[in-house]
Amino acid sequence: VVSTQSTGNIVAAIEGNNQLCMIQAMRDRAGVESPMDDTGIVSSTPIIRLSVQLIGAMCEGQYTDMQNYLRFQDNKLVSHNFLVMLIRLLHCVRSGELLMDTMKAINSMISANDVAKETAIENDIVEILNAIVAAEAPANDYENAQEIKANTYALLSTLVEQSNMLSEFYDKVREELDVYTLQSEINNHLLLLGTEGGEKAQTAAFKGYALLKKISALEKKDYVGKLDEEISQKLKVGSVEVQWKGHLEKVYYPIPSCGHVRNKVREQLKWGIDRKSKFDKQRDFLIWSQEIVEDVAHQRYFMSVPFISWIMAHELWWDWLVFLIALVIQLWLLKEWQDVSWVVRSNNETKVAPHMMECYQQDKNFTGVCPSEGFYFTIVCLGTVHLLACIFLALSYFLSNYHRICLKVNPNKRMLITWHSFYHFYLLSLLICSCLGIWSDGILYCFHLFHIATLFDLLGRVIRGATKHADQLLFCFPFAIFITYAYAILYMATVRDIFNEEEMEYCDTILQCLITVLHKSLQPAGGGHNYSWTNRRDFKDLWIRLIIDASFWILFTVIGLNVVTSLILDGFRQLKAERERALKDMTTLCTICGLTKDHLNTNGISWATHVEREHNIWSYITFFHYLQEHDGRFSAVENEVLQKFQKADPSFLPSGRCIS
Repeated sequence: VVSTQSTGNIVAAIEGNNQLCMIQAMRDRAGVESPMDDTGIVSSTPIIRLSVQLIGAMCEGQYTDMQNYLRFQDNKLVSHNFLVMLIRLLHCVRSGELLMDTMKAINSMISANDVAKETAIENDIVEILNAIVAAEAPANDYENAQEIKANTYALLSTLVEQSNMLSEFYDKVREELDVYTLQSEINNHLLLLGTEGGEKAQTAAFKGYALLKKISALEKKDYVGKLDEEISQKLKVGSVEVQWKGHLEKVYYPIPSCGHVRNKVREQLKWGIDRKSKFDKQRDFLIWSQEIVEDVAHQRYFMSVPFISWIMAHELWWDWLVFLIALVIQLWLLKEWQDVSWVVRSNNETKVAPHMMECYQQDKNFTGVCPSEGFYFTIVCLGTVHLLACIFLALSYFLSNYHRICLKVNPNKRMLITWHSFYHFYLLSLLICSCLGIWSDGILYCFHLFHIATLFDLLGRVIRGATKHADQLLFCFPFAIFITYAYAILYMATVRDIFNEEEMEYCDTILQCLITVLHKSLQPAGGGHNYSWTNRRDFKDLWIRLIIDASFWILFTVIGLNVVTSLILDGFRQLKAERERALKDMTTLCTICGLTKDHLNTNGISWATHVEREHNIWSYITFFHYLQEHDGRFSAVENEVLQKFQKADPSFLPSGRCIS
């Protein structure tokens, strides 16, 4: 675009306006009227604003080559310095949208470009910005005035980013930057919070506060003072430390007011990070952060619908209701469900409750629940509430997690859930048993008592430990079946007459033999099966029994059952070791920088302060969420962090370093 004839048009528009401003100044001195409006520009030249917006758009995203080209066109006979033109334009424009567009364009042209910054400072940009900061806002246009001040602070922040106290560059900025006027203006912005235009005043106050904190950090002086306390009360401001171009930067950001991380997700992150090495931990933290930010955006989408928001916000209620209602019904069944015939036989008929006598008269062998008065009404009421709780629990789960459900496992994802997850079938079973519980007189609600395992983490860990090697345990069961089948064949072919049907020992067919062997295998015995051996009582039969029982005891009991037991115990040991390793890592190593607790304490840095304030992992995740959701312009630091975060590149994290 710049290489075409439009360059001349843009130059003519901007420079023409600047010349008109000079003429206007001369006419003002002479008292002559002019065609200029109250913003300082000719109202019939909208091309100026479009030209400024185009320049800013071409340099968006710290595009260094374009920034340099717009200052000097080495392929043209006549070169134009658009940065200088825009700074001159700031002299002329007094207010309005053109002023904001001009500052945004200059910001894009100098961001992460030291040569461009030096050019801007040499052309007195700080003096101009100081005048804008000190200018009083028009009484009828407070809202635009706040936005102009916010853009001014953003431009000043760009000028001082990547600076240090020893640089001549920073000294030039500080010579002209009036910090005390800046403090006064921030106080004025805070006074406007809660009024019309308060949102823009809040943005302006935050940007001014971030600029003051940057200057205070560079000069190691407290220019913020009492503002810190007032800002913390009225604004939500977070900060993180990042590594940028070889040095540490403290980045301040407004904490987004919407979105929250679920407690279950917090626990998953806490124990789920790969802690094999510092690099693996940092990279895995970024992968987790990407998915958590995505999850927060997903939750916010559903939280905008009141009824769905209410269901999802009370997921814990549904968990407890499913268990407690089932517990109440089962406790009532303990009282209500009795053997009717036994009650009648054990008591005088005059002492038996009328409903029990009625059931006995209908069927003397009555085995079901004999309902007392109000039993069915109560079961229906409790069952309806229980069914609703199960439905709300399932809805809450699937609405919260449907974006994570996939057809196959992805090793690059941490929070994905496969469609055939055990928990999905468990929820389906909860719903089915809750539906059928009313028609089964409350008997099927006993299944819901197992839901207590989801309410307490300790019980959940027990189940996870027992099923740690579930795939290997599954292979043990076919092996056990094959052993019992081999012995069923042996019994059928050689010693079928040892079975006694009166002792529930059957072997007329191979299937009967298999079922009998399985039944006896699951009963405790000193060794073997302990069959009756009814027709095998001679001493010579003892040798046969010894061989069969000893071999079965070795194969099934010593090897088979001990293998299963060792796998379960090994699962508990591994789970405990992983948890202890993770707990030790969390309490002795910083996830963000990798510094140890001992190293920090040796250097006089509090471990608690370091991990809760300086390198709090949730502050970083909130910062990533802000970067993903922010629709405005980014600073050079924010832009680089966002690009690396999206690639899960941890090089921007302060590895082995911290500002304190």
